[in-house]
Amino acid sequence: MDDQFTLRRADILDSNALFQLRQKTFQETYVEDFSIPLSKKDIDDYFHSSASSENFAKKIVGPKQAVWVIENKSNAELAGYASVGPCNNIPHPDVRPNEDALVSAIYIQRDRRNHGFGQQLMNVVLCWSEEHYPEGSIWLGVLFKNFKAQKFYAHYGFNKVGEFDYPIGEGKLHTFIMKRQ
Repeated sequence: MDDQFTLRRADILDSNALFQLRQKTFQETYVEDFSIPLSKKDIDDYFHSSASSENFAKKIVGPKQAVWVIENKSNAELAGYASVGPCNNIPHPDVRPNEDALVSAIYIQRDRRNHGFGQQLMNVVLCWSEEHYPEGSIWLGVLFKNFKAQKFYAHYGFNKVGEFDYPIGEGKLHTFIMKRQ
């Protein structure tokens, strides 16, 4: 990782910056990169319900949950983040709620991609998950047409085991379910 950036555990003061980063990376990834047809209302509803700064605050302080950020040392801007916690909302029959971990996000700003930040975040997420969910599997969801992310996750031992439609307001994101033993 570039010396200008640092990987650290998020704290409660990061909640608003994480919310803004999530909005930016969502727009870059789903709307711009993959042209997913979501209405502004669907996106706004999503951010005010399940991706709000209050939700980030809960993840940061919640038990058996963690959030990490990649921060620019010179201006404190967040370049990326990852979050992990209990796997309670992946619709797959093999999920063991509260025994398995869910990598709920690894997002990097478009202009900060390909600098090793994703690898740094994945490594810390996997180590943390193995420590806090030692008997469990690790799960994640990935957009069906995000082949680069699927390849990245496969490199870390994740395999596709199913799929579902993730609701975003009235819209849906067709998502592959991936699992790591």
